[in-house]
Amino acid sequence: MAVETLIIGSGVAAAALAQRLLDNNPKASILILEAGPPVKTKDFGLWENYLITGQLPYDRCKDLNYPQKDVPGENMSVGGTEIPLIGARVMTYGGSTIHWGGWAFRLKPEDFALESAAENTADWPIRYEDLEHYYTQAEHYIGVSGDSGDKTVPRNGDYPFPAFPYTLEDRLIAEAMKTLGYGVSALPIARHGVTDTTSKHAPCQTTGTCKYCPFGARYAATNFLNDMLAWNDYPNFEVRTGVVVETIEVSQKTRATAVVYSVAASGETARVEAEHIIVAAGTIESAKLLQRSTSTAWRNGIGNDSDLVGRHFITHPYFMFTGRLPANPLRLQPEMNFPTLCSRHFDSEAEQAAGKFILVNPPDTVQPKILSSMQAGVRRDKIDAQILGPNAVQLHGMVEVFGRHANRVTNAGKRNRFGLRETVVDYTKDPGFDGRMAEIQAHVDDIFTAMGAQKSGKPNVSWRADHAASTCRMGQTEGDSVVDKNLRIHGVENLYVCSNAVFPSLGAINPTLTLTALALRLGDHLVGASNAVEAP
Repeated sequence: MAVETLIIGSGVAAAALAQRLLDNNPKASILILEAGPPVKTKDFGLWENYLITGQLPYDRCKDLNYPQKDVPGENMSVGGTEIPLIGARVMTYGGSTIHWGGWAFRLKPEDFALESAAENTADWPIRYEDLEHYYTQAEHYIGVSGDSGDKTVPRNGDYPFPAFPYTLEDRLIAEAMKTLGYGVSALPIARHGVTDTTSKHAPCQTTGTCKYCPFGARYAATNFLNDMLAWNDYPNFEVRTGVVVETIEVSQKTRATAVVYSVAASGETARVEAEHIIVAAGTIESAKLLQRSTSTAWRNGIGNDSDLVGRHFITHPYFMFTGRLPANPLRLQPEMNFPTLCSRHFDSEAEQAAGKFILVNPPDTVQPKILSSMQAGVRRDKIDAQILGPNAVQLHGMVEVFGRHANRVTNAGKRNRFGLRETVVDYTKDPGFDGRMAEIQAHVDDIFTAMGAQKSGKPNVSWRADHAASTCRMGQTEGDSVVDKNLRIHGVENLYVCSNAVFPSLGAINPTLTLTALALRLGDHLVGASNAVEAP
């Protein structure tokens, strides 16, 4: 079998790229291969089951934890800092967009030129200006609700939908931050706003149970790919699930020719030839696939002559600070299960060398959580009394850390239950990280004081690999990077990586919008290259 374009992985990068290619040529031959199984979306029955039990239909598609009693573990963390993968990613059709929060930030212009600002970092080979109009297109593609008048990041186009108003709980935090001179803004979020009249997907109806959306209001690649498959306009577009790409074959060092995959259900193998191959399997699996694609031309794996594939691994340390309010007479609750307020005050050039960070009021902080109390059968009068009494308030954030050559991911010998090779994560945090967290805590203490809250306990810091990045980072040469500015692997004319793996740095914000913009940009590059070849 042979196709024009083969995409490995079915997340937002694959969906956006496929859509861009099909917009140019509806008859284009495109095959997407996905290792995970499908999970039904927009199903009211599954949503009701989640309300009652708290169980999500995609829980079965997550990594298993490290070994526990009677439960075999998946993956190993062998460095000085444990990097859990459980809960960080979902191996399913549609990728991690099936469970993401929808936070859709743009990087700032200075994030693309980091080398001079922070030690041992790398510049992007493109600038913010190169990506700005793709950011606008990405916001429209995934349906972002945001404040078009917000000047936090330069923009030339409006969001497709207006920002959600601050919840009452968010307003309390906003007032405290403004008292201290900290800027606040509406959090841009990929949920179709109430003015949505053009999309096939329903507007957000704010059920407050957004981990499984019964309406399809939050962007999920699954829904968009299903629509594309259902339309008769794309006769040569196909998605196959439950297949694990084992290796990428090359006919010579400079050209990839095919992939070999195995079918999880049967163990059978198959081979597909392609004119263009795009690895869009996420930061970890993309690097692992290149590493195991060895040949006489690429003895250490494709793109790995400089031993950079899998290295410079980074993620976002999440931190959570908790304060206590003496009472909650206004019955403040998060209301919508997603945040409406953020502060990028410390996401600035002044903080860049130490590591930028953002602050967000998380979506489920006030205790008691009404949903879990109802699920546990707590009576209404008791829930009401708890809400009015002393309550917790939290500030959540992410801090930027920088890529180090020693921090890496590689293939383990065993396979997980989906047939994928398990992962070895070797990561050790920087010696100065704890000092940076102490600086952040001082700022958070000031905010709590301004709110009339008292800090409770120690901050919780999670190194879970939700926003893993940089294992195939882009750059100028194969001596300092794996892919070039167009995401093409150095030295291979038709092989690309389109995932968070290509980010040279991560900034302090969620990577999904930037990845979507890069996928659309790659689509235009491939269309341009194709048209150039076909031109007389």
